[in-house]
Amino acid sequence: MTLKKRLVILAMSITGFLVILDTNIMNITIPEIQSGLHVSLTNLSWAINIYTILFAAFLIPFGRIGDIFGHTKLLNIGLLIFGLGSIVSGASTTLNNLLIGRSIQSIGAAIMLPSGMILAFRQIEKEQRPKIVAILAATQALGAALGPTIGGFISQYFGWHWVFLINVPIVAIVLMITLVTLSMKDEPTKQIKIDLLGSIIIAITLILLTLALVEGRNWGWSSLGTISCLVSSLVLFVIFVIHETTTSEPLIPLSLFRQRNYIGSNVALLIAFIVMSSFIGIMPTFLTKVMGTSELHAALLITPMSVTLLIATPVATKLIEKISNRILIGFGITMLIISVFLLSRLNVESNWNQLYLIDVLLGLGIGFDAGPAMSIAVKNLDGPRLTAGQNILNVVRNIGVIVGIALFLSLLDGNINIAKKDTYNYSVSEIQKSELPSSLQKKFITKIHSRMSSNQISSSNGSNGFKIPRIDKSQTNQMIERTSNQSIKEKSSMMRVQLPTVVQQEIHKQVQIKVQDKVATMNVILKKLTKSIRLYLHNHLTDAFLKLYRFELPFVLISIFSIMIFERKESKGE
Repeated sequence: MTLKKRLVILAMSITGFLVILDTNIMNITIPEIQSGLHVSLTNLSWAINIYTILFAAFLIPFGRIGDIFGHTKLLNIGLLIFGLGSIVSGASTTLNNLLIGRSIQSIGAAIMLPSGMILAFRQIEKEQRPKIVAILAATQALGAALGPTIGGFISQYFGWHWVFLINVPIVAIVLMITLVTLSMKDEPTKQIKIDLLGSIIIAITLILLTLALVEGRNWGWSSLGTISCLVSSLVLFVIFVIHETTTSEPLIPLSLFRQRNYIGSNVALLIAFIVMSSFIGIMPTFLTKVMGTSELHAALLITPMSVTLLIATPVATKLIEKISNRILIGFGITMLIISVFLLSRLNVESNWNQLYLIDVLLGLGIGFDAGPAMSIAVKNLDGPRLTAGQNILNVVRNIGVIVGIALFLSLLDGNINIAKKDTYNYSVSEIQKSELPSSLQKKFITKIHSRMSSNQISSSNGSNGFKIPRIDKSQTNQMIERTSNQSIKEKSSMMRVQLPTVVQQEIHKQVQIKVQDKVATMNVILKKLTKSIRLYLHNHLTDAFLKLYRFELPFVLISIFSIMIFERKESKGE
């Protein structure tokens, strides 16, 4: 292979790396972005959802546009759009601006990924395709591996804005390589039509599905709004399938789904990315908000999962010719089942060992599930079917991300609200039973109510955590002066004479001792109450997170039967 071809493959690998890195960096910085923009988890989830929805909706159309106008031209345009979106996202000061930036990024990513993969495949013969698939899968896994660490480091030391701005120099590097190695003149093109109607239908389908998943908890899962969105998305999907069977230039060649291995690969990818997104999208918030770790520490705690994924993906891909697809994918799903089971019973109060074990098992599961699935699916595809087949896999992968992020963050937001409500009721009961003065009780209850009503919530004792209230020295002195003056005034009035200075000083001294003792007692009560409330909140927030994985577990268990979709033994002539 020539140096020029190696540089092209390198550039295309970086393109895939960049798209995956961008998603994973944002996942790890969700807690800080939430604090910076002062928004709820449900609203913030749209910054991820809008990216994945538009990416999934435009991926296939832009793949076809690349066939018409040239993938090199389109890739360069995509890089520029992605870079522009990164700048807009990085400069955002409101959620609306962030959504605009993420939308621009998603369009750039939808252009970059299919064109990049097609250009990489053009550099080698069909027989070498599994190697390219393994390289592209490994670099995308590298994006997942480095995403949490890079995101945590940048977020902690430079601020969350830079997790988007870091894309700009990477885009510049890839653009320079493509301009030097790939000519935009006389590149191969095809005279085909773009299924515009199909693109619109599938885009609206994804938007309605995501809207139902995100807002289902707020609207009510059985409400008219939720059911309408779900039913409409299902009806539109059926219309899309019918349309694709009748149009002369279908967006998706439905003949691909006559192959059992291709169907099985899509199901395997969907399962892997739902589980992966539910972990990467949720765990950083748990570690920072509940366990009180820094963003960087949280990133390092989940990085072993991505590193294992990086190693497992190429290893699993190489085993395709030696081990049955059912066994290979089945091993991956089994690892996912064990991982979700352990997550539903996670206990990291004393050490992180259980989380490290989950990291490794989850990385193995995703690597042995998604890696082989991508290679098995495109192994025997050529021409437009290869473009379409690869794009469908990417769409399915992003649907998995949508479900994993949208649904789980929405459910988490609801669980957290329940935990906050229960904590408030518990706090009121405990405060009212305490020996604190009624005026102080009211102030404490008001503070608890304000804390529980805000979008920002943490059971830790950090800068955004649940701090112990106390009566400080200044407040104590004010109480002493106020009580002392009142006592002197009452005695002077009773005796109808101005008390001597010596007597006034003695009264002040006695009041000071009594007030200081009383303040010390109240501070002890406040400390005990706060620790009790914080522990109650901590336990309920922990349960709010772990409930998600208890909810996910039965669905992952059932998914093991999906291995039956794969053929027992692939025929040589297929």
